[in-house]
Amino acid sequence: TSERAFVGPLGRMALNGLTCNHCGGTDIELDAARGDAVCIQCGTVLEENTIVNEVTFETSAGGGSGVVGQFVPSSGLRSSGLGFAKESREVALSNGQRHISQLANALRLSEHHQDAAQRLFQLAVQHNFIQGRKTQHVIAACLYTVCRREKTAHLLIDYSDVLQTNVYMLGSCFLKFTRMLSLTLPIIDPSLYIHRFASRLEFGDKTHFVSMSALRLVQRMKRDWIQTGRRPSGICGAALLIAARIHGFRRTQREVVRVVRICD
Repeated sequence: TSERAFVGPLGRMALNGLTCNHCGGTDIELDAARGDAVCIQCGTVLEENTIVNEVTFETSAGGGSGVVGQFVPSSGLRSSGLGFAKESREVALSNGQRHISQLANALRLSEHHQDAAQRLFQLAVQHNFIQGRKTQHVIAACLYTVCRREKTAHLLIDYSDVLQTNVYMLGSCFLKFTRMLSLTLPIIDPSLYIHRFASRLEFGDKTHFVSMSALRLVQRMKRDWIQTGRRPSGICGAALLIAARIHGFRRTQREVVRVVRICD
């Protein structure tokens, strides 16, 4: 080509043949370490953070040689050096994706939920949120955040049962995760869990009728501000208990409590 390069001060290369789009000058200086091309006459940055696929070396002041630039893997996470060995973040990311798939399959979540949780886990890795925390807790926080967004019928205690972990520890990790990312999640609607709990109380052919009655009770509680400040499971339990007695089913309070997973 007609371009000629010569080494300038501080190890930079000045390129002849390139033209500045701003002033038309041809005195262009290239910093290979940063990947920047700057016009000497007007100071306009012509190229910035240029990514190249070739390895170049430079000589340091002590006489040693070093690699110019950074290695950028396909995952988008920057790492130092040539990256011949996997970085710890890449290992954490690959392990997290595998555990997300396992937990999502156990909770019968779709691939859409898995992909959204993997993107959230990648943000957790980039923000060093996994440092000092169990990976299972962070994964549960990511998946539960997706479930809250998509309004699925999953409670945090379901994750606690699958992972055999204290539900309060999962809740603490979830709250810290949402605060770190400044996420605003919708308030839990108790109506999402009525059909799930009703199917476990063995109402037989009248399961649908009992569920519809319980849903109407929940809506009335919402209009009267009864559900404000109360747990969704408790609202569902009270509505199902009343609805069961309306339709002639003798369900004790202890049976309902065992299904909705609240204290007696």
